[in-house]
Amino acid sequence: MVVSALALGGILAAFSSDLSRVMVARTRAQTAADAAALGAAQQLLVPSGASAEAVARELAKANGGTLVACRCDAGSAEARVTVAVEVGLPLLAQVRTVRASARAVIAAPPGTEGLAPSFVAALSCLFDVVDGLWIVSGFRTRAEQAALHEQKPDLAAPPGSSNHEVGLAADLGYPSNDAERAAHALAPSCGLRFPVPYEPWHVEPIAA
Repeated sequence: MVVSALALGGILAAFSSDLSRVMVARTRAQTAADAAALGAAQQLLVPSGASAEAVARELAKANGGTLVACRCDAGSAEARVTVAVEVGLPLLAQVRTVRASARAVIAAPPGTEGLAPSFVAALSCLFDVVDGLWIVSGFRTRAEQAALHEQKPDLAAPPGSSNHEVGLAADLGYPSNDAERAAHALAPSCGLRFPVPYEPWHVEPIAA
């Protein structure tokens, strides 16, 4: 009975050790997935030259995981990643793979409906670094642009020639003159520009 009890105790200890290894691997996988998703979303928001997937892969590796999948295409407003971590199980003489997934979403400011996702990401960047900004006018249908042009022919572009109609332009509101100056100074770092000198509120992506 003593021998049996010792043997059973050894098996339970080994099983407990394997279970502990799995739990640690799951925590590591989730940490790696969270880091990869956040890094990819940051890259989508403020591109630095590398792809969002490449950034996610590096962060997953730095946290002990391997990137399995990354739905983080340029221009999207979210990053979804899956990360794998291998764990050795001595009791079973096996190596198992533990996976974890994470999702990071770029929060969009109010008024961005209909705008291009990459433009929304750039605006989110600007709104993060300059407090108090808001969108006065964003996406417009052709009919809305035509009506605005009829009301303000010297200010609004004719229908069919405005980037508002393709989701690549917005008119901003400023809480103060200081905020306006800050927005213009920091816009290039977020991939934005103010192309119309006499319309300091009109912002577009640099690549538009």
